[in-house]
Amino acid sequence: MSTGPNVGHDRYRLLDELRGLAAVAVVVFHIATRGGGPAVMPNGFLAVDFFFMLSGFVIAEAYETRLVRGMGFAGFARRRLIRMAPAAMLGTLVGGAYLVARAFAAPARSDPLPEVLGANLLNLLILPKLWHARATGWELFPANGPLWSLFFEIAVNLAWAALLAGRSTRLLAALVAGSAAVLVLLGLRFGTLHLGWEVMSLAGGAARVGFGFGVGLLIHRSRGFLPRMGQGGGMVAVAALLYFLFLPLPALGWQLAVVLVCMPGVLLLAVASGNAAVVPAGAFLARLSYPLYATHLPLIALCAGALKFASLGGAGGHWASLLLVLPLIAAAWAALVWWDEPLRAWLTQHAAARRNAPPPPPRAQLLRN
Repeated sequence: MSTGPNVGHDRYRLLDELRGLAAVAVVVFHIATRGGGPAVMPNGFLAVDFFFMLSGFVIAEAYETRLVRGMGFAGFARRRLIRMAPAAMLGTLVGGAYLVARAFAAPARSDPLPEVLGANLLNLLILPKLWHARATGWELFPANGPLWSLFFEIAVNLAWAALLAGRSTRLLAALVAGSAAVLVLLGLRFGTLHLGWEVMSLAGGAARVGFGFGVGLLIHRSRGFLPRMGQGGGMVAVAALLYFLFLPLPALGWQLAVVLVCMPGVLLLAVASGNAAVVPAGAFLARLSYPLYATHLPLIALCAGALKFASLGGAGGHWASLLLVLPLIAAAWAALVWWDEPLRAWLTQHAAARRNAPPPPPRAQLLRN
């Protein structure tokens, strides 16, 4: 998902608000698929494709000029990892602890403990599990499912910075077209665009991030040609995004239309709307969007597992389960204030101190001392 700074000093405030709404959409989708709640947003997983598009625009806005003017690849990579790793690791610690507890409490429904520990270690490093396990199957990130998209986003961020920043728009368009073609072919093969979270559809995840991130880059290149639409355009963008995610049409054709056509249109509208504020509490949701995305699924699994262990059953599709969104938002706020922001500040200061430290004395001088 997009995890960049506020773009252009509030020049595109609506992008932040849409990121917050998309994060809540993913939470509602997972309450249904992992927590037994009602399927009110069957296409909520497509919000991840919108995250990729936002990421392409945001990263280009924040870093492309600096990279072209000489910002080092190592500096870019360090900034992105500091931004993304703390919240992702916190969610993985929670999810990994749940998987270990489940291995002891319900071994028949769990992976063997050594496999759980191995997968937890890989996931903590934002690396995928590539083997088939008894309970988690081919899932890449059993300790924290949404990490599959963060893994691909880190990969595409680094590939762009190393190879594509400042390259021609024609080349970017060709790569986007190629990713779209691969995505269509894989969608036809699997019957869905819900791809990338398991080993069998790794190529689908690469195609999703390649298309989405590339669309964001292209829209960033064209931002100067867009009309200024203000709050009216922003309201249309918000309504359109929610409509595309809520409409209960699980057919592949609809999913392809949303990803390939509709969501790029939403991003264009949002960019044209500039700093229009549309969503109530939009700034709050925007600030919480990344920790919410990075921590919500392990917490949902923890709640569902606790109910099963207590023999209370699951949510059973009951609408009251949607109230879980509120404590998940509260947990994301706690994660942001007490973990993510302090740890990022410390890592940033530590990295700056290392860069500014005087070089070590020559080896000969050390030997004399």
